[in-house]
Amino acid sequence: MTNLSHKDINFTEEEFQKHEGMSERERQVMKKLKEVVDKQRDEIRAKDRELGLKNEDVEALQQQQNRLMKINHDLRHRITVVEAQGKALIEQKVELEAYLQTKEQEMGNLRAELGKLREKLQGEDSQASQNGEEVKAEPNNDDCLSESEKMAMDLKDPNRPRFTLQELRDVLHERNELKSRVFLLQEELLYYKSEEMEEETRSPQPTPIIQPKPSTQPESGIKRLIFTAIMPMVAAGLIPDDPTLQPIRRLVSLV
Repeated sequence: MTNLSHKDINFTEEEFQKHEGMSERERQVMKKLKEVVDKQRDEIRAKDRELGLKNEDVEALQQQQNRLMKINHDLRHRITVVEAQGKALIEQKVELEAYLQTKEQEMGNLRAELGKLREKLQGEDSQASQNGEEVKAEPNNDDCLSESEKMAMDLKDPNRPRFTLQELRDVLHERNELKSRVFLLQEELLYYKSEEMEEETRSPQPTPIIQPKPSTQPESGIKRLIFTAIMPMVAAGLIPDDPTLQPIRRLVSLV
């Protein structure tokens, strides 16, 4: 009986030691598992923060994409408008050039008529110089008569000038305005073209400097017109001497 109880006590101690050993291993395993879980929890939290930042970046990129799409749409619309304006400017330029060419032809015809009138006046002056003795005998009456005869002959002449001095001034003024307007349209067209090229390339480029083109009509032509046509008409009494001719007289005095 004593031996049996002693065996039971030994068995119980062995089981207790075995149970204690299992508990220690389990505690170590649990500790390791807890460390792994904590580490994974920290990694998950870091991944969540990173994912939140990525979502914010994606939202910002989407907003930027929407803004760029809107800008692209506006630029396309603007390019369409600029192209339409450029075509309208080109058509207007062609019309103005045609109108200017017509005015230049009219000016050429007017110069031709004034040249014929000048030649006629020179012929009458030479004829009057040949009859100088009669002119010296009655200078006042002959001058009045010659002026009236000139007026009568000019009225009968089919090649007489059909433009008044005011009409000539208006034509010259209109011609200068048309040239200025054509020049401004050319600059505006070049500006639109350069702006369109900048928008297409999306790179900053300096705006081209447009050098003004010299006028095709030299100043000497107007001076020659004054000397050969207008001033002889004033001297002959065909055009009344009024204050509006003072700029022309100043130009003559400067020359």
